[in-house]
Amino acid sequence: MKKYLLLASLFLGIIGNAQTLLSETFEGTTFPPTGWTRSNTNASRPWDFTNVNFTSGSVLETTFKITGTKSACIDWIAVANTANLTSPTFSMASASNPVLKFNVKVGWSYMINQNAGNLVAQISTNGTTWTDVWTEDTEPGFTNDGDGDPDTDLYNTVLVQKSLTPYIGQTNVQIRFRYTGNNADAVSIDDVQVLGSVLATHEVTARPKANIYPNPTKGEITVQADKKIKLLTVFDVLGKQIMKAETEKIDIGSLPKGTYFVAIDFSDGTSLAKKILKE
Repeated sequence: MKKYLLLASLFLGIIGNAQTLLSETFEGTTFPPTGWTRSNTNASRPWDFTNVNFTSGSVLETTFKITGTKSACIDWIAVANTANLTSPTFSMASASNPVLKFNVKVGWSYMINQNAGNLVAQISTNGTTWTDVWTEDTEPGFTNDGDGDPDTDLYNTVLVQKSLTPYIGQTNVQIRFRYTGNNADAVSIDDVQVLGSVLATHEVTARPKANIYPNPTKGEITVQADKKIKLLTVFDVLGKQIMKAETEKIDIGSLPKGTYFVAIDFSDGTSLAKKILKE
């Protein structure tokens, strides 16, 4: 299996004034949906609706449709293909607990056991640099029916939820689903959402304030805030969770030099993300 750096599942809960920052059910009449884009290296295998007739024919419709009348899908082909399905840009400037949610179907045998292909969900804040937040390789929800026949997989639907806390405050965010495969299997996604506990307009000026010192640092840092701190979580620049502490102090002396982010969760359910530099 290929190893990917993942954003940790920091399930903070959507509380208070929850808002939908991105939503797509793939129930429209055109593909890709408005604002979405697609690209693929094999001209005959783009992302499309499950009811589009590729080599697998009606199998896509009956096996890979997740909810509603259709889902977003890409069919397999016995040569190499890399295909992207990219969301419109959206803002998380006022989000406090953003979470990416989507439903997905992946064949266990070809995609996971044989690893003939990969499906990842990625995030970008500039449209150029992309970071993996989820991959099917390490998703425990996909199941093997145990019969040894790769063509009779269960193709069970998995609901994925990934925290986007390290990207709080970003205003040019996109989500991308990237498929790579060579004689692998079809996959499908549906019900894509980014949800955030967003502060109402009159609450924006009351957002928590926090300072980290020393910054840059060679070891322990202290967070000074105007609210009670519940949890500190340190992430690297790729969104991988490194360490956490249930105090206002945390020691990063053991980490390599570089840039990190500290997610600060407060007792009242609000949160902030701050950048720190380890010398």
